[in-house]
Amino acid sequence: MRDNALPSIPWQVTGNHWVALPCVHPVDGSVHALGVLHRGARAAVEFAGSADFQSGQGAALARPVFRVDGTPLELARGGIAWERAFHWLPTFTAQADGLIVRGTIFAPFGLDADIAGVVYALAVENRGSVSRQVSLSFEGVLGHRQVRVRSARPVEDASRVTAAEGGVVVLDGSGAPGLAALAIGSDEAGTVAVHDGAEPGYVLERQFTVEPG
Repeated sequence: MRDNALPSIPWQVTGNHWVALPCVHPVDGSVHALGVLHRGARAAVEFAGSADFQSGQGAALARPVFRVDGTPLELARGGIAWERAFHWLPTFTAQADGLIVRGTIFAPFGLDADIAGVVYALAVENRGSVSRQVSLSFEGVLGHRQVRVRSARPVEDASRVTAAEGGVVVLDGSGAPGLAALAIGSDEAGTVAVHDGAEPGYVLERQFTVEPG
């Protein structure tokens, strides 16, 4: 695909002056690519689930996965309704199996935003009459990294995914010094599992109970 070709997917897009999320999938809310400006490289450093991330066909960089009472819950089962708050923040609402899931993706900006970062906020509402055991995880693959000025150029070192203290996953390259690293964590510590290989990946999971009402 040429860099100037129109995408085949109506991606949700957001970001700020440091970081860009150009590929949030409208079907399941998965993030397929993230880019961050790097002054030393004089370019944007981009992380993606696959080299073909623009098509949406490859693995996601970060995908929210729900399991309710041990059963997988597909957000797209009942359809996802997207809106944009303040013309900038992608928000969605999905309903399935008596639960309502709301999500908001935003990159804070302003004088205090000295570190490039993104928040993916998720809330679960139980419209049923009994408690539900919910497992929420972010699962993804670091299948591709590249730098971009006007056109993209893949990096030469191998990608890696490591688990850090506090239930944090770090995505970066094996070369030193590295240009940039991407850390993924949750507001409360969860369990982390990582796997190596040509396309290293991770699972960051939290479990909680959602009471009715």
